[in-house]
Amino acid sequence: MPDKPALSPLDLLRPTIRAMPAYTPGEQIADLTKLNTNEGAHPPSPRVMATLAAIADESLRLYPDPVSRKLRSAAAARFGVAAQQVLAGNGSDDCLTILYRAFLDPGDRVACPWPTYGLYDTLASLQGATLVRVPFLADGRRLRLPPELARQRAKLIILANPNNPTSTLVPVAELRALCEDARDAVVVVDEAYVDFALAGGVEASMLPFLDAHPNLVVLRTLSKSYSLAGARLGLLFAAAPLVEALIKVKDSYNVNVISQALGVAALEDRAYYDRCVRQTVAERARLEVALAQLGLTFPEPTGNFLFVEFGDRAQQIYEALKRDGLLVRWWAAPELRTKLRLTVGKPAENDRLISALRKQLSGL
Repeated sequence: MPDKPALSPLDLLRPTIRAMPAYTPGEQIADLTKLNTNEGAHPPSPRVMATLAAIADESLRLYPDPVSRKLRSAAAARFGVAAQQVLAGNGSDDCLTILYRAFLDPGDRVACPWPTYGLYDTLASLQGATLVRVPFLADGRRLRLPPELARQRAKLIILANPNNPTSTLVPVAELRALCEDARDAVVVVDEAYVDFALAGGVEASMLPFLDAHPNLVVLRTLSKSYSLAGARLGLLFAAAPLVEALIKVKDSYNVNVISQALGVAALEDRAYYDRCVRQTVAERARLEVALAQLGLTFPEPTGNFLFVEFGDRAQQIYEALKRDGLLVRWWAAPELRTKLRLTVGKPAENDRLISALRKQLSGL
């Protein structure tokens, strides 16, 4: 009998992995101005750079602290919680992965308002879980939380606040009501961009209410307001017993020694952080005025980006901006394809963006 052909390794992949679309991160193109992935506009803190220069060979030879104790203590002091309520991750995406691994079996449900961060969907697929998308409710230039979000029989309810890609904010009172209405679920509030809302004078964070809601998890990242996207560092805040359980799920040494040290330095340099975030919020306000003068509309922004309506010409303008050396974010998905997400950059970068948009819109 002829030998049976060997299976391809691809044939051995889980069917879920073969079928699922990959998450698509923002483009990384050298020599173009990146206004597409919402990194911080300013360089990292000088204290961060001094810490990086001082890292010794011995630190790199040895494994890092597996539970990031110095970083967790610095985060606790910075945010007014106990160190036992903090878990450190390799970016907040790692914190999300830990949550999905910990709570979701195949067939379980995770619910989120939509549109939002696409990775929530990807991680559900990896677990064999079902993502339930509940559309936001339009309310002028704001988006309201859909009341039925709490009634989806989901183990996890997750929302970004401010939301990505819309830059809109759900008020804290609505989020607290959601925690009460969905007591049989874990409510995850992803506050990756909340520092820009707080700097605008809005009481936007759920961290002060961590003790009041046992089912609440709050995520933060140092990729945006602390300008450490390349270091990959995120923080998860929850009740101490839940953090202790989640530590069992994370990778053994999930945060490297360099990122731990840089995170401590960044969190402790409060004055530099405050200055950079205030400057970003001021530039956001300037962009709002300029884009409105061009006749463009967008939801009320609270992150370090704007979600701008361009209609059927959105892809055309995205491609024209790329030719001009400016990267912004465009999606082909039907509910997003008429819009562009524009990251707030440095003043000169924002000037270039305004000028390029003026040229494109006048040509159309």
